[in-house]
Amino acid sequence: MKKWALFVILLMGSCGPDPIPDPEGANLVAPENLNSCTTASRISSTESQVDFQWNAALYADSYEVIVNNRITKEQFNLSTNLLKGSLVLPSGAPYSWFVRSKSTLTPIITNSEIWQFYLEGTPAESYFPFPATLLFPEHESEINLNSNGSVLFQWEGNDLDNDIVSYSVYLGTDFDQLELMKEGILISQTSLDLNANTLYFWQVVTLDQSQNQSFSEIFSFQTN
Repeated sequence: MKKWALFVILLMGSCGPDPIPDPEGANLVAPENLNSCTTASRISSTESQVDFQWNAALYADSYEVIVNNRITKEQFNLSTNLLKGSLVLPSGAPYSWFVRSKSTLTPIITNSEIWQFYLEGTPAESYFPFPATLLFPEHESEINLNSNGSVLFQWEGNDLDNDIVSYSVYLGTDFDQLELMKEGILISQTSLDLNANTLYFWQVVTLDQSQNQSFSEIFSFQTN
């Protein structure tokens, strides 16, 4: 009798509903990553309409497009059930964008990769450099100091004018009080001496020949 009861329990468990799959991340198509948005339609001397496009994500039935002006930090949002959408944005600035995949069957939301593009303003203007992409230390990571107590910071910079002059690295133990550690850095890496067992925050500022500046995100990391 006990064996029969156990068999019934196992059978009932195996006949339960299939788990609801989480929506997968969408693959971005346009505007192209790290490029000038040439398909934008000029609305006025200060604004342009930008068309966004992505591929369908498995198990998703709606999407949200999030666009950030990397100079003013202003955010623009668009919700749609389609695989494309348009937003009117201020011209003459670098932007980042990504897509959130959503499903009515689950509260789980999945983000796509983050791409960057430049929305041109007046034809004679100089492009702002894209904010640097921080590579190491990674966000919210734990790292070991080198034998001499230093860490090699690495990032990637991009500018459509190819006129990046230098980088500056800011570091601190308080998110709101970063200090300039090094400036005039000519390559996309530098070493800094750090303390062990400390939570740090860091940021890179990119400077081009026209004195345009862009600020990266602020990453945190913990030293062991």
